[in-house]
Amino acid sequence: MSAAPPKPSASETPGTHRRLLEAARAEFSEKGIESATTRGIAERAGCNEVTLFRHFESKQKLLAAVVQETSEEFRAFCACGGNFSGDPVEDLGRFAKVYTDSLERCEGMARALIGEGRRRPTLCKELIGDVLEPLHLSLAAYLGERKEAGLVRADLDGMAFAEIFTSALMGGLLRRTSGLSELDREGWLRETVAIFVDGIRK
Repeated sequence: MSAAPPKPSASETPGTHRRLLEAARAEFSEKGIESATTRGIAERAGCNEVTLFRHFESKQKLLAAVVQETSEEFRAFCACGGNFSGDPVEDLGRFAKVYTDSLERCEGMARALIGEGRRRPTLCKELIGDVLEPLHLSLAAYLGERKEAGLVRADLDGMAFAEIFTSALMGGLLRRTSGLSELDREGWLRETVAIFVDGIRK
């Protein structure tokens, strides 16, 4: 059995753990997972590497902690209640805004993990894949209700729609923030919703 990690010293401030997580998120986002260093993270947090290792043992465990926290934040941002108007344009616009707000908050880590996706598929799936399932299920359930109301095509696959819809929004964010799109944020949301709603009308 491996020895327990050393406990933080009494001289460390209560905010050290939080500063290390925020510093790690910034370092991974800016430099990528492979190029980020524990020394750089410690310097950002205003401490030394020994302190970092007291809290997290290794760069891998620090990365896992950042991914877990980012996933929890993403789920919280993506929480989308059931008070819908019944109008697909308005309601899908709401889904699109909630998802885009969430992506913007976690964009740096999402980009870092997309870049490392082939080498770290589990972490990539945890942050980008698994956290989306509740949003996808909520969107599919909404579309199921619209089917019953006769407002969308009866043959529509709700989960497939949800996956393609959120993928288009993610692609829009990546293109906009890379200077590759002439559409601004509101324009991308508006046009995406309009195109997808036209495609599902009965």
